[in-house]
Amino acid sequence: MAKLQIRYAKQADLEKMINFDHYSDGSYAYKMEVSQDKQSQTSTIQRVKLPRTVSVTYPKDEEALLKSWAKSETIYVGCLIDEPVAYISLESNSLPKTARICDLVVEKNLRRKGIATSMLAACEAWARERKLNRLLIELQMRNDPAISLVKKLGFELCGYMDRFFPNGDTALFFEKRLG
Repeated sequence: MAKLQIRYAKQADLEKMINFDHYSDGSYAYKMEVSQDKQSQTSTIQRVKLPRTVSVTYPKDEEALLKSWAKSETIYVGCLIDEPVAYISLESNSLPKTARICDLVVEKNLRRKGIATSMLAACEAWARERKLNRLLIELQMRNDPAISLVKKLGFELCGYMDRFFPNGDTALFFEKRLG
């Protein structure tokens, strides 16, 4: 495989990015249980094997993606032979000292080849240059491949929000401290 080049997205890249296959497949999902008594509330998130592989729809449609990108401070594209094959968007305006990763997509036929890892490393460098001390990424509960990746890269679960995404999916939030 050619060497991945990471650069800032250009206007001409947006149509290609919209047309990426945003779906992911998974054999696992995450189940949340909340128990409550008078003094406390406990949330448990558990990885469970699904009876069959499912296709997970990306939580943002074209309109939501365009709105998200308009709010982003930076959008990087990963290119192979000058052709965009991945993108990642981030911003640092909503939470103190935090770079928030809003979208990370790799073309389906190129997944599991280290591209997402390289894109996340570029975000980490971007955050460090700006003296930010935390990366935060939001992922669908059913996106096991992405959850497994960020955990492998040192991100830790730090919260969840029901009906967070435009399609109503629950988000799991993972953070990586940049000490």
